[in-house]
Amino acid sequence: MQEIITALSNGSIYALMALAIGIIYSTTQIINFAHGSVIMIGAMTSYWLLSIFHMNYITAIILAVIINIVLSIVIYKVSVEKLGDLTQNSGWIVTLFGAGIILDNTARMLFGTEPKAYPFLFDGKVIPIFGTKIMVHEIMMILVAVLIGALYQIVMQKTNFGRAVRAVSFRPDTARIMGIRSNRIVLMCFAISGAVAAISGALIAPITFASYTMTYSVGIKAFAAALIGGLGNTRGAFVGGLLLGLIEEIANMIVPGGFVDSISFLIMIIVIIVLPGGILSAKLFNKGELNAEKI
Repeated sequence: MQEIITALSNGSIYALMALAIGIIYSTTQIINFAHGSVIMIGAMTSYWLLSIFHMNYITAIILAVIINIVLSIVIYKVSVEKLGDLTQNSGWIVTLFGAGIILDNTARMLFGTEPKAYPFLFDGKVIPIFGTKIMVHEIMMILVAVLIGALYQIVMQKTNFGRAVRAVSFRPDTARIMGIRSNRIVLMCFAISGAVAAISGALIAPITFASYTMTYSVGIKAFAAALIGGLGNTRGAFVGGLLLGLIEEIANMIVPGGFVDSISFLIMIIVIIVLPGGILSAKLFNKGELNAEKI
């Protein structure tokens, strides 16, 4: 039971991180290479608010979300907006990588190089379930991920904003002709992605510790989950995240700790080679049609 809960909780946060990547990719067809750094900033900011200002957990995360939203808007304005047609201009690769490096170095100067012990929700309280003790924080990781994923799907399917996002995702030029301000929609998607990154960073930090190196230790797994599930496929993001969490937990039980990440990324490479569109592009799920979901 402990291994199952750990796999589900870690996998749920990987799914949230992959969802944030997919939100941007589905509307722009670009990969936000600064995403890992945005996750890290969300975690480090909320840690700073908790430890220095002694705010309560919820207030600290809300403020971290606001800061990440502003940060993501700035990243879009500075690194993406002026590049024009992103399908014809690959400059975003350099600009977003550069933005990530700037954030990493800034965090190292502001917060130091030592990993910080991030507090668990409810002071690390545990509850007995089927003969084992499960942390309430792990259960909250799963519940928050499910809630955000469900809320996102409802917004995309039931609101005018969601229809506008899907229109921009499917035909951005046609969406502009129809009066939809594509740049504003993309900007809002960057903001939503930043908010989700802040929440996922704060929830995973008690397990990984808060540090500027989270960009690599956690951010890369977000990309792995997104690729396993299929870039731009929001349902696939959750499949990829949960599958990655399960693979990690199984690997923890059968191989030395230093090889766990290697096993996870080996599986990712195999999936990308066999199913370039992600797990949900398999015929089993598409009845012979390889149609990647847009939003």
